[in-house]
Amino acid sequence: MIEEQNLNRLYRYALSLGADADLAYDLVHGAISRFLEPPIPDLEDPIPYLIRSVRNAFIDIKRRDARYQHETYDEEGSPQDYDIKALESLSIDQNFIAQLLGELSSQEREILFLWAVEGYSTSELADLLNMPKGTLLSKIYRLRNRLLSTAFVKDALQNSGNYYA
Repeated sequence: MIEEQNLNRLYRYALSLGADADLAYDLVHGAISRFLEPPIPDLEDPIPYLIRSVRNAFIDIKRRDARYQHETYDEEGSPQDYDIKALESLSIDQNFIAQLLGELSSQEREILFLWAVEGYSTSELADLLNMPKGTLLSKIYRLRNRLLSTAFVKDALQNSGNYYA
């Protein structure tokens, strides 16, 4: 019914919203569970429905978290099991990406993910986010300029030979 490629796409979208792997997994799991509850909607393409469901669940969680304080469990002291070969094969500097994403709001991460990674057009994205196209274009422009103005993006671009900043 839902292909693995689309499940991965939903997971990446959820990850872009919350920047937390566990939260992303929970959001996708919840969206699919709600989708498969009887009566199952008869949709040609369930992905837009599931994306909206993931987004709404994320908003609900953020609203709940704003009302109630939660204590988090610190796992820094627990041992980690890493496969050395997997770590060596990484081509993206995870610290760099984490630092970049940490500076963005959840709405900016969502826009960046859907536009840059998933390849949605600005018209499709405006419809999906219920936002006027001009507002979306303005947000993308400001987001791009803000990212290009950060010191570590400038350094990365200069080290790679690109001088767009």
